[in-house]
Amino acid sequence: MNNVAPNRELGPKAARRTGWPRTVTAAIAGLLALMLAVPMALAAARAQAPAPFGTYIVYSAAGVYDPTVPPVQGNLADWFHREVMGRDDAAIAAERARADAYFTTEFGSLYTPGSLAAFGQDPRTQYRAYFISGEDVPPEGWLVRDGGFRAMLSDGGVVVFGNYSIDVTEKKKSEPIIIHYESADPIYPQADGSLLFRCRVTSEDFDDFGGGLAQGISDPQQLADGRTLTNIRNVLTFPGYGFAATQ
Repeated sequence: MNNVAPNRELGPKAARRTGWPRTVTAAIAGLLALMLAVPMALAAARAQAPAPFGTYIVYSAAGVYDPTVPPVQGNLADWFHREVMGRDDAAIAAERARADAYFTTEFGSLYTPGSLAAFGQDPRTQYRAYFISGEDVPPEGWLVRDGGFRAMLSDGGVVVFGNYSIDVTEKKKSEPIIIHYESADPIYPQADGSLLFRCRVTSEDFDDFGGGLAQGISDPQQLADGRTLTNIRNVLTFPGYGFAATQ
């Protein structure tokens, strides 16, 4: 007996049944590719720096907290230098010396050498980076840990020398983005607590185009229940004044 199955031609219906899954598979693959491409394109568009600059970063703070309740971190200056920046006594002393030398050189007779003090910003202010060119920052932003050294000048101005440590752990990075800042001009707090600031900024964690500027305002508000509403806006640009100023 011949056990070989007879050679039968597939009819039109059978042919359609055989070809249909491949068509659907290709269509689904194309749809998935489009679905993935659209958010990626939107994210890339969000992450672009404005044309005059190479790197562009925006911080805001809008945290509400009770200033009569101590922060859980305890001594904020110690917390910032030791836990956030990982400095031991020798490293803190070296950073203090750098700040002291900068204040002396930059602000001359207005500054009394050795009069600086360490500081750390309260995390309850919710100081956060909401836009970083080249990064896909989530809507809740990334926490900015801020601290260093500051001093009071003889004319009432305040000067600072420190670091922003941007916590990017949500992005599965093991290391924060570190940006160094130092006062370009004295800060003069107003009677209502508001102030303007302008600092030179540099970083080794991204292309800083030779250095930039951080310029912003802090204008805290007191709520009816006595709590403080933080109100900080800070824009960092690299190069500081844009490419046009470097030509």
